[in-house]
Amino acid sequence: VSHFQRRQQALPRGDDPHSWRPFPEATFELRSPSYFIDRRKMTAGPAMLELVNVDLFRIGPDGPIACAATHRDLYPARQRMENDRRFFFVHNWIFPQYQAVVVGALDPAAPWLRGDTPQSRVWRRFLAMTTEEQRQRFKVIMSVEEGPWLVKRAVPRRPVLIRKSLRMETRHVPGDHFEIVCDVSSGKTELGVATSMVFRALKNVSLVIATLVEAAQEDELPEALLTCTAISRINTAHLSCPDTAAGPALPAAAG
Repeated sequence: VSHFQRRQQALPRGDDPHSWRPFPEATFELRSPSYFIDRRKMTAGPAMLELVNVDLFRIGPDGPIACAATHRDLYPARQRMENDRRFFFVHNWIFPQYQAVVVGALDPAAPWLRGDTPQSRVWRRFLAMTTEEQRQRFKVIMSVEEGPWLVKRAVPRRPVLIRKSLRMETRHVPGDHFEIVCDVSSGKTELGVATSMVFRALKNVSLVIATLVEAAQEDELPEALLTCTAISRINTAHLSCPDTAAGPALPAAAG
C-alpha cells in the first residue's frame, strides 16, 4: 500500500468527521447576468469542474511540494499512470505545517464547455492570461459551516481576490493541467490570519472553500464556481507526510 493510498483511506470522501466532500454550490451567491448594471447577485449554479480528490498532509522535512500536479505520490500523477487523460485544475494550498491539494477534473463533454457560453469564455481567457493577470481574477470564498463562534466570525463569507491576500503562482501545461499555488503562510493578511485560526480549531470545524474566476465583463456573466469543497473536523494527528522517495516527478504530457 502506497503512502497516497494510506492517506486516502485515512481521509475519505464522505460526511463523517475527518473527511471531505463536494459542497452544495447554491450556498453561495455570485454575480448575476445584470451585475454590472444593478449589482445584483444570484444563487450559484453547478460548479464548472468535478471535485475528484482532496489530499491533506503534513509538510515534510524537505518543505512543501511546489508542483503537486506532477508529484508521484499525489492524485494527478497517479491518475495519469492509470491512463486518466482528463484536464486537471489543481489547487495547491500551503499552510503553516500542512498542505492541501484539491483537484478538479474537466469533463470534455460538459455543456458549458461545448458552446459559446459565459463559462467557456471566462475559462479560456483565464488559461490564456499571464500569471499576474490570473492573480487579478482568481477568487476564493471561505466559510465555516460548523465550528466555534469566534472562528466563524474570523472567516468572512465573501469572495476574496487572492492578489490582495496571498502569494500566488500558476503553472499551465495546455491540454494536461493548470496548477495554482497559494501560500497562506506568506503574509499576515485577513485571509491568512483567518486561515491560521481555522487550522488551530480544525478538529471542531467544518470548512468550505469555493473558488472562481471573477467575471470582468458582461459576456462572462453569470459567474460560476470552479470547485466547492468541504472538509469536516480534521484530526491533524492522523495526517502524515507524502512519500518524498517516490521518485522524480512525472513529466506532464500535453494532450
